[in-house]
Amino acid sequence: MLFIDLQPTSGETVLPLLRCDICIVGSGPAGATLARELSHSGLSVVLLESGGEQRNPENDALNEIENVGRPRARDQWSVRNRVLGGASHTWGGRCGPFDAIDFEHREWVDHSGWPIALQELEPYLDRSAAHLGLALGSGYSDQRFWSIAERVAPKAEVDAKLLLPFFWQFSRDEAESYPFEYMRFGRHIRKHLGPNVTLVTGATVLRVLANDARTSIRGLEFATDDGRKHKLLATTVVLCAGGIENARILLNSGEPDRPALGNDRDQVGRYLMDHLRGPTAFFSVAGSAALRRRFGRYNVRGRFFRAGLRLSPAIQRRERLLNCAGWLGEVLAPDDPWDSLRRFAARKPSLPRDIFSVARNVPLLVHGAVDYFGSRNGLPRKLQDLTLDCMCEQMPDADSRVTLSQRRDRFGMRLPKVDWRSHPDEARTMHRMAELTAAELARIGFPRPVLADWVRDRAPIPQSFVDVAHPTATTRMSCDPKKGVLDVDCQVHGVAGLYVSGSSVFPTAGHCNPTQMIVAIAIRLADHLKNRRHRPLLVEMSHAG
Repeated sequence: MLFIDLQPTSGETVLPLLRCDICIVGSGPAGATLARELSHSGLSVVLLESGGEQRNPENDALNEIENVGRPRARDQWSVRNRVLGGASHTWGGRCGPFDAIDFEHREWVDHSGWPIALQELEPYLDRSAAHLGLALGSGYSDQRFWSIAERVAPKAEVDAKLLLPFFWQFSRDEAESYPFEYMRFGRHIRKHLGPNVTLVTGATVLRVLANDARTSIRGLEFATDDGRKHKLLATTVVLCAGGIENARILLNSGEPDRPALGNDRDQVGRYLMDHLRGPTAFFSVAGSAALRRRFGRYNVRGRFFRAGLRLSPAIQRRERLLNCAGWLGEVLAPDDPWDSLRRFAARKPSLPRDIFSVARNVPLLVHGAVDYFGSRNGLPRKLQDLTLDCMCEQMPDADSRVTLSQRRDRFGMRLPKVDWRSHPDEARTMHRMAELTAAELARIGFPRPVLADWVRDRAPIPQSFVDVAHPTATTRMSCDPKKGVLDVDCQVHGVAGLYVSGSSVFPTAGHCNPTQMIVAIAIRLADHLKNRRHRPLLVEMSHAG
């Protein structure tokens, strides 16, 4: 693996000549996985990352957006990380596969249906475990969890016609000494890349370059931090820069009198979805121990799993609902002792506060150690509040979209203008999820939560429910070029050699966190690229103009 840092402090200004077959744009979960899977393949690969190994304000500024729709996270660092490893710097480690119904055409969900089925993705989900630090890649999110965990399934269970159990698995980076650190793709990327891969940081991709007929690509243009622009010639380019940036790069890859690259049918940037997530009901912390044991964390094979519930396919069909899931949301008390111990383990204690926190809560620590090592449950936390948090998929809407602003970044490229929209079906789905969960928990002997005012009053979803870093579908897959940007192999319709990977390829968003699906689809794309025949091409780096 060759590493080249083009940031000003490195002293590098241009790349040497390279032989390259595939250029990957972005080093987050999609790009890092793709580069790792293409290592030792006999193909020469260049992986371009806009940021460096450390976060800096200049790179953060390149993530600026013009928001004209539903409120989004104000701190773009919380949702977009322009640094080696991409969005894995701020993700919460939660993984899970989509449900089978997510891939179906649902007549009550406009523009639903994937060109592939869940069964086709299961081998790639299994292979994703090695990239994400999972105990296993599939077959763990439903009732099979209990046998995997070597536990007896609960006798009292929710009505399967209404709700189904769901289990999320948390990523773990076993190479890190810090307890239960999630996989951060930038930390170990160098050791995972083969000698056929060149990793380049400080290279911000501006646009993709195509032939005159725009039927195939010939490379891309990127800028270094000093403002100089360079051209990289390549026969295959894969955009792995996230749901906002993938669309932005394509939209900036146009000409004054012609549509943007891949946008002949005005599909690039459309159908923008994220996840609406937040509290829908509230439990009393007192007397919630049994509820938290059943729907809390489980320690299985050295990994944490979290239990929750999802809407059954039966009720989705009967009541024309979107997909939605719920779990216990824990608001930690300011003096939670486990947080203090984590800071001590990381050698970053807050003194004397953490000493007092540990001393005041010795019984909780003792009970937690017994529960963790004996019962193999998650560590019990000291809570301030306990909520029912729900996360709902969105209705695909062609008018919820990313376009280009008239404002420009420091390289002269137009910023993304984001018009993210929400719909009544999403609120209706979250209302029903909260109501059904409250009723079913009470029926099987757990405390009934108090519904949030907005749920009880059938009100719209609160504006405080902002995006959660899951931008989806802006370059969606579709067999019909009039309804999507990519074909079933994630290649842009009509543009040979131009591919996209990441959540922007999803036609619908499901209820689940997207990272495991992102990694699985990147592995699938790597297999496709390895199976194609490539003729090596000399890759030249030169100043534009």
